[in-house]
Amino acid sequence: MTGTKKSSYMPTLDGWRAIAILSVIFYHDSVHALGFANTHFFYLYGYNGVNIFFAISGILICSRLLDEEAIFGRIHLRSFYIRRAFRILPPALLYLGTIAILMKLGVILVSYRELLASIFFYRNYSRLLGFVGGATGWYTGHFWSLALEEQFYFFLPALLFFTPRKYRAWVLAFLAFLIFIHRIFALHSRPWTLVQFHTELRIDALLVPALFAVLASNARSRQILQQTLRIWPVLLIQAICIFPFGEGTAWHVTAVTWAMPCIVLGSVLNAGGIFGVILEFSVLRYIGRISYSLYLWQQLFFTDHFGPPGHPLGLVESWPLRLVLMFACAIPSYHLLERPLARLGHKLAPSATPGREDLDGDTETVAGVVT
Repeated sequence: MTGTKKSSYMPTLDGWRAIAILSVIFYHDSVHALGFANTHFFYLYGYNGVNIFFAISGILICSRLLDEEAIFGRIHLRSFYIRRAFRILPPALLYLGTIAILMKLGVILVSYRELLASIFFYRNYSRLLGFVGGATGWYTGHFWSLALEEQFYFFLPALLFFTPRKYRAWVLAFLAFLIFIHRIFALHSRPWTLVQFHTELRIDALLVPALFAVLASNARSRQILQQTLRIWPVLLIQAICIFPFGEGTAWHVTAVTWAMPCIVLGSVLNAGGIFGVILEFSVLRYIGRISYSLYLWQQLFFTDHFGPPGHPLGLVESWPLRLVLMFACAIPSYHLLERPLARLGHKLAPSATPGREDLDGDTETVAGVVT
């Protein structure tokens, strides 16, 4: 197709986003049972949904930066940050504004320092800033992962800009190795629960996926990865099996860090078959598309597992009303705020390779082949 741009949209990733957000929700929720089926596994290990989000983000962000470099000869940092700002900030500020109002009304307990740390994306260092978090910092606690991602957005483009292409994979692998070594020594003196959100101990969850994106940008290594990662369903089963063992240890965190991008990238490169069909199921894809808004708003309603005692929001936190209200907040947030402003960001700073048509708003330029 002449004059079109190849889309970087990977529909399989929407399925993974749905799995990730549902895992987080059930992790924050109480256990539900229907006959022999129940959500107990997610109640214990659903936090790994965040690791899936990191794998998706690391692969996707790095891939799009590399696509832009391949097409234009360089990475346009200004355009990248405009698109990220219009994509990330509006829904986050809406949520934080709602939290601030509820705080001023005396409905929930939130400190100004938490709000400030969330707005400026350093919420993953809460204990260093004088507040412990936990139940008293619940409503902004999930901004630790957004803070880590935003810090990654500043680090990765600089690394790609200053590192020659032939050394990028080696540099990313070396940095991931250094973080692993640092994690070993750090956990000898401090428990994982005190440092688990710190950038210097978790950013390899984004660097390793970026490493795989760099490898996949080369046709020869991409083919090798495609053949090697055909066994991604087996890797998924193995990852699930190791979840209960060694939690909070350096080897466990590292194993999950490397397994998740292998699984996600393997499913993208081998999207055919029954597993690909499941991941691209329309309902899952829609949940995946609104997953960012869902991630923001679930923290307000799902408090049974870790949240503040006493259910300060009362009936709003009851099941299944909390599920309905979460979607009632997330869906308008996505359709009326997140999507329109993300499209505006793409109009102000067009991407080299259009991604999701719901966010790019330029479907006429998207070619038929999806990478």
